[in-house]
Amino acid sequence: MVKEQVAFKAESRTADKKSDLTRLRAEGFIPGVIYSKGAAGETVQLNEHDFNMMLKHHSGENLMIDLKIGSESNRHVLIKDIQHHPMTARILHVDFHEISLDRMIKVFVTLDFVGKPHGVTQGGGTLDVQTREVEVECKASDLVEAFEVDVSALKIGDHLTVADVKLPEGFELLTPEEISIATVLKPRVAADEGDEEDEGSALTEPEVIGASDEGEEEEADS
Repeated sequence: MVKEQVAFKAESRTADKKSDLTRLRAEGFIPGVIYSKGAAGETVQLNEHDFNMMLKHHSGENLMIDLKIGSESNRHVLIKDIQHHPMTARILHVDFHEISLDRMIKVFVTLDFVGKPHGVTQGGGTLDVQTREVEVECKASDLVEAFEVDVSALKIGDHLTVADVKLPEGFELLTPEEISIATVLKPRVAADEGDEEDEGSALTEPEVIGASDEGEEEEADS
């Protein structure tokens, strides 16, 4: 389980036109909106470099943040959506939801795979990860960045499902338990050798068929 208090500073903004937002991004800021229950969205701007550095040091984008706007007191906000440029992946916009720490929330939490599988270190296999996050419901104050999943005991052919993810007390799993999250695959070399044998067998078959055909032709001529 990975949990850490995250703080970040933002500034209020009035720029809202498309041309204003383009200029804002050119100056190194990310436009954002804070949504609160029963209130209109509040527009803010974030330092792009600082925001990217903050995300870089955390497991996922679903973070609970103590957001400080100007001289105001810190506000508890949850990152709900980050829009990326489709070509460059640059962050274009961020949506925050201000919430009470006592509120129950539904979020996706990243899976942090730890350890090296036995089937990889001793058997030459490969760890294949199929699912990198699970959906849970929990109290906002209990939200964590990631759930640790120990894969060190996995041997060739072993796999883990969502049911194997150990959740802290107070968390309810919403993702179906039978979904596979990780498997240790057998070494590719063995598979390649098998393919070569199959190909060799396939190549000998036309020769046998050809020899049979020639024999039939000789019998027909006689």
